[in-house]
Amino acid sequence: MRGVKVHAGRRYRLYPTEGQAERLTSWGHTCRWLYNTALEQRQFAWRQRKTTLGVTAQCAYLTEAREELDWVADLPAQSGQQVLRQLDQAYRNWWNPQHPAGAPTHRRRSARLSVPFPGQAIQVWRLNRRWGAVSLPKVGVVKFRWSRPLGGAVRNAVVSFDGVAWYVGFGVHIDVTTPEMHARPDTVVGVDRGVKVALAMSDGRMWNRTFTSPGQERDLARLKSKAGRQDTTRRKRGAKTSNRARKVRAEIARAEAKTRNRRRDFVMWAANRLCAQHAAISIEGLNIKAMTATAKGTVEEPGTNVRQKAGLNRAILDKGWGLFQVALANRARITGTRIVKVPAAFTSQQCSRCGNTNRNNRESQAVFRCGSCGYQANADVNAAINVRDAAEAAPQLTGRAARDRGRPAPCRPPAQRRRQPALEAGISRH
Repeated sequence: MRGVKVHAGRRYRLYPTEGQAERLTSWGHTCRWLYNTALEQRQFAWRQRKTTLGVTAQCAYLTEAREELDWVADLPAQSGQQVLRQLDQAYRNWWNPQHPAGAPTHRRRSARLSVPFPGQAIQVWRLNRRWGAVSLPKVGVVKFRWSRPLGGAVRNAVVSFDGVAWYVGFGVHIDVTTPEMHARPDTVVGVDRGVKVALAMSDGRMWNRTFTSPGQERDLARLKSKAGRQDTTRRKRGAKTSNRARKVRAEIARAEAKTRNRRRDFVMWAANRLCAQHAAISIEGLNIKAMTATAKGTVEEPGTNVRQKAGLNRAILDKGWGLFQVALANRARITGTRIVKVPAAFTSQQCSRCGNTNRNNRESQAVFRCGSCGYQANADVNAAINVRDAAEAAPQLTGRAARDRGRPAPCRPPAQRRRQPALEAGISRH
């Protein structure tokens, strides 16, 4: 057994009073304004002077804003500084060539409200078997449902509202004991992610779940159409957003939050079960961000098959491919499971029995029939077998390297990242 400290998240349902919820909502909008303003400030500094503002300089501007604007001063200073650090980290992720993040973008008004707090600004304790409490600056004590142990020291917290309920998420350092070998060391499974069937395994199992009923989809489409008409009317009249439009947006947010919760529940269940049962899990190394990119193109070079591509994008995002990949990696740290990514090319066209590769082998979405040997199987299961075989042939699953499966990385300072030349320039305030 091998124990290390790792970063982990803990999320709980929060139950603020009506007054506390009203103040947290106000702070959430202030945090969004602060993030967007700081982003515009950085963009302006780069366009005008080719300099990059750092978080220290922007914290000084925040102090000036708190002196001039009462509604900014109402936000705890620590929370405002955390927002600026989030923006700074977003830029660092963008500059890191090994990180998939793109350029930071503005936060929409309709996005989830969130208020960050550093660990030293809050206190957390357990009240009884079912309830815990957190003390927040200027808000006081707020109860939350103690649905799982914290497991470690609290480093930070984020209070958020998803349109249905309030939540508090804690970042904690926990001690993880990873086994030297998995409980079932010789088990390897391949997993194929699909749009009709969410997960197909090489042993023939297929897991799928629908997160919205046809009636719920119709209701959501109706609400979005209504919101679009309201936005068009508002822009034509140059009017402010009406209370009725806000209520429609709130209904949309509630419906989408319920769908997200169902998707997260399925993904976590699948990841936990696979990692508990298998020492090695092979998945396709997919670039999900590129796969779900829009096909609209530009005015000069318009895209093709835009509607079909948009439908595929929605299907991929609905099945939670990326969320499953993250959940799998997190759970593998606990069980000692090895996650292997293999090239995705031709896994759906190759026969898992004879190796013949031909696009005509796949007769339909669900049927695979090899034109060479006549082997017939479910197309997704056949692809999962190919994914598993590719992992078994990889050198990291043989010999001594197999004993290092799933070992979590200890907490270390972030590695030195490659910076743009602009980062070396001085910061001037005008």
